[in-house]
Amino acid sequence: MVRPRRLENEDLLARIAAALEERAETTPWTLADVAPAAGLSPAGLIKRFGSKTGLLRALTRRWVDGIPEKPDGVGDVLDQLSAYVAREFGTGSPAGAVFAISKVTGELGDAELAALLAEGWQKQVNLMRRHLDEIPLRRLENSDSGAVLLLDALHGSLFRAAVNFGPTSPQQTLNTCLELWK
Repeated sequence: MVRPRRLENEDLLARIAAALEERAETTPWTLADVAPAAGLSPAGLIKRFGSKTGLLRALTRRWVDGIPEKPDGVGDVLDQLSAYVAREFGTGSPAGAVFAISKVTGELGDAELAALLAEGWQKQVNLMRRHLDEIPLRRLENSDSGAVLLLDALHGSLFRAAVNFGPTSPQQTLNTCLELWK
């Protein structure tokens, strides 16, 4: 009897991330919630990742590795920045925003996860700074500070969306910052 081919971790993580992003509930998720999307049992996820924290580490590493180092150089840099912001900070629902926030803040007590988040945020700041450096913004004196402010504002957009408190789309947040800096 031929044994079925095992899914690679990347495939599992992509399925799990998609399932978490599509959740309608805003309650904390469990391994039992994501196991069906992975095609494994909760025990199978533990065997593969060690624990829920191990799975969070793997999901976070996947996110960090997916952040581009620089603008791709294809097309308008503002369009590239807008597409990145929409992809990374856009959510379809308050539950999606809660998941995005949990990705950002989940398990900060775990030193490895906190280090991964810091690495990812630094990569995002570097990418946004490189974009901002290529956009003529007279009133932006320091693109590093501008990139940090933009990242903070985008995270604020996620929090507002999660609680339905004057939700602001990522594009509106980006446009407001750019307008202030023109």
